[in-house]
Amino acid sequence: MKINLFEVIPWPKNSYGKTIFLMKLSFFLYLVFCFQLLAFNGFSQNNVTLEEENSSLKSIIHKIEEQTSYNFILNNDVIDVDQNFSINVIEKDVTETVALLFKNSTISYKIKKNHIILSRIKKKNGDFTISGVITDASSGETLIGTSIIVKNSNKGVFTNEYGFYSITLPKGDYLFEISHLGYTTKEVAIQLQHNMNIKIELQPSSNELDEIIILSNQNNKSQVASILGGTSNLTTSEIKKSPALLGEPDITRTVLAQPGISSVGEGTSGFNVRGGNVDQNLILLDEAPLYNTSHLFGLFSIFNADAIKVIQLYKGEIPARFGGRASSVLEVRQKNGDSKRIKGEGGLGLLFSKFTLEGPIKKDKVSFLASGRRSYFDVFFPFFKGNEAVDKFHFYDLNTKLTWNINKNNTLYASGFFAADIIKFNQEEEDGEGGFDSDLDLGWTNTTATLRWNHIFSNKLFANITGIYSKYDYSFGTRQDLGEEDIEDTFNRSIKNWIFKPDFTYYSNPATKMRFGLSGNLYQFIPKQKIPEGNVLLDKEKAVQLAAYYSIEKQWNKLSLHTGLRYSWFANFGAESIAIYRPDLPQTPSTIIGFREVKNNEISKSYFGLEPRLALKYDFNDRKAFKIGYNRMFQYIHLISAQTIVLPNDIWKPSGEYISPLEVNQFSAGYAYDSKDQSYNFSIEGYYKTFDNIVEYKNGARSGVVDNLETELVPAKGFSYGLELAVHKNKGRLTGNANYTYAVSKRKTKSNFSSEQINNNAYFPSNFDRPHILNITANYKLSKKWEMGAFFTYQTGRPTTLPNGRLSINGDSFLTFSDRNAFRVPDTHRADISFTYTPTGNPKTNWKGSWSFGLYNVYGRKNVFSVNSTLDDNKLETGQISLIPAPIPFISYNFKF
Repeated sequence: MKINLFEVIPWPKNSYGKTIFLMKLSFFLYLVFCFQLLAFNGFSQNNVTLEEENSSLKSIIHKIEEQTSYNFILNNDVIDVDQNFSINVIEKDVTETVALLFKNSTISYKIKKNHIILSRIKKKNGDFTISGVITDASSGETLIGTSIIVKNSNKGVFTNEYGFYSITLPKGDYLFEISHLGYTTKEVAIQLQHNMNIKIELQPSSNELDEIIILSNQNNKSQVASILGGTSNLTTSEIKKSPALLGEPDITRTVLAQPGISSVGEGTSGFNVRGGNVDQNLILLDEAPLYNTSHLFGLFSIFNADAIKVIQLYKGEIPARFGGRASSVLEVRQKNGDSKRIKGEGGLGLLFSKFTLEGPIKKDKVSFLASGRRSYFDVFFPFFKGNEAVDKFHFYDLNTKLTWNINKNNTLYASGFFAADIIKFNQEEEDGEGGFDSDLDLGWTNTTATLRWNHIFSNKLFANITGIYSKYDYSFGTRQDLGEEDIEDTFNRSIKNWIFKPDFTYYSNPATKMRFGLSGNLYQFIPKQKIPEGNVLLDKEKAVQLAAYYSIEKQWNKLSLHTGLRYSWFANFGAESIAIYRPDLPQTPSTIIGFREVKNNEISKSYFGLEPRLALKYDFNDRKAFKIGYNRMFQYIHLISAQTIVLPNDIWKPSGEYISPLEVNQFSAGYAYDSKDQSYNFSIEGYYKTFDNIVEYKNGARSGVVDNLETELVPAKGFSYGLELAVHKNKGRLTGNANYTYAVSKRKTKSNFSSEQINNNAYFPSNFDRPHILNITANYKLSKKWEMGAFFTYQTGRPTTLPNGRLSINGDSFLTFSDRNAFRVPDTHRADISFTYTPTGNPKTNWKGSWSFGLYNVYGRKNVFSVNSTLDDNKLETGQISLIPAPIPFISYNFKF
């Protein structure tokens, strides 16, 4: 075949034609010259000069893109841009450069136009997975949140709540770095030729604290590594170092020292998170829900720090596996029990003592934990004049757990908890007819039982199947012995839960993790009253809550995503009798026009909702990160409380015909920063929350257990917003933290009837609206034997309602009151201090002892607990009550063996 590259142009015969011919030829040569020039320039623009030695692929790609017109296309989940390459070329064509760069590597490429598309070479042997558990070498306790990092790479994972890890990598040789705070960092070399199951043990570091310290990553209080914002990891070590009332470490008080957390007053039960009610906190002990977490009306926490392994607080982005509460999750997990040797610890205090024993039933196979506390306040009451009437006044609690490592793929956990408060007053009084005796009995108990089965289906799929029973009982009774007859009035109320939760985690690759599962929760609310005429069983309420959830955690080079969706369904079912009200009038007993009868186990009302969860994190580098998040939460049960403070006799009520589920939406954004040596951690986070279907008591409502409780309630909505700043110092003789919170929490009723409106449907501060909160915690190592702890808190006074006038009717005087929460009690502040002396232990024995003593409320600040106003002889008298108005010293002896 003959190919003519150019057509022969005949020579023209006349001069005009000759001129045209020369012009065409000149133009043709000009075009040829231009094309050659463009080709030359294009060739020169795609030449590359590189001199790189062990440089990251990311930086090499960036330099090639700067020097040429080519762009790289790749998937960060497939191509590790942080792996190192070496190349040395001078003015070499980009195609030759790329071929040289990826020679003898696992990366392949394709060039299409000005795009270079990278992918990983698919080998016949594929990827392999390393999985297993990480434990404490001395006790066998699984370590939560341990970091497993592939050295010289950005790949890594953390262990889950049961110490399990899984990481999938291509075939090859790897060096892993395993680190956990309080433990010696360990490097493990592995030749990855097939799937492997490896149990890794970490040795406690030489300067370890005997308590197991659990954090979400190897840094002390860093918020940089976690995708989720608004989380706090609390350790038993920091709880025990903080000064506490009567020297007993208190988890609730440590929670209250975190940013964004407040309470209505000193010594009250529960805590408020970012403008939410006390009942909006999901508090879990080994996954079992608790409804009252305090002893003696809030003076002490029911959690025994000696039995606790890890405490995790979620108040910002809440994972999709949690539901049922609207503002926060406090997840508390007990120790599994030492699987290596028998050991114990305990403490003797002025007013209560405790003891914990743990150890193996069969070494490395079956272990147990038993821990108990008991107060003995009542022992001392007879010695103080005026307290003869106190017959019983004490609390106790018991934590138990049994762990059975069946084999490498199966572990069984059985745990239980029981706590009780018993208060009894007896008084003898004389009257004109000889006298009478009167008794007052108060008591409340928490009971939980949890059975969990961990099963590893494969090296990528981990399952936890949980069955839970939880019960809360409250009783209040009075008895009067009038000689010939007894008058007895008793009220009991209990809440029972039966829960079943299968939960699965799938580790797709180091950058992708999925979690999904189901949850079924059966409720029983049982009120019972005994009156002189006989027993009265009030309407027993039953409800069921079902949920399904899915979440995925994804990491790219600098961007990380944690997102999920939870579907929840709630139903209230009979038998019950539901009142029907006139639609044009407020709901009162007088506006009832009939009743709707619901048969036994027939659904009376149901609700459902979609709860999206989203968290995004952008890493500027390994020490700086920006986070944003969004949550929607539905809450289907409500705590109905007429008082500012929460009391054990407050009523839990399920959503139903007239009480809608609470809906909360939260938006948040924050920034986290760590110093170069991790000595300091800084964080700042802002949030905005909306609340809908809050339950409020009407003005002048009857409190307690009444028929048709909805007649005393009014629906409300609200909002809260705030800014939280925190700094932690982690190294040196002085360690501690300081945080400041600016927060606003407002409410308004939604009723169209003026008689039900609070403050004419205008916004008013919630009971726990405290705009300014400052907390400072410090620990100073005075010497090898002496350590000092200090705590200071300042809070804006909480809102309150006060009398603003007097009304006389037929000669009788009555107080009139201001708008709800129109005033504030004085600001509160307090300082505590403690000292711990740890003598040198006997090297021949395992016994270790320490003395702790200090002062609670050092300068005797009389913080106002409540304000009471009365009319006496037509004169208004207002008094302020302080719960702890003076310094309280404490001393205790703690031991371990």
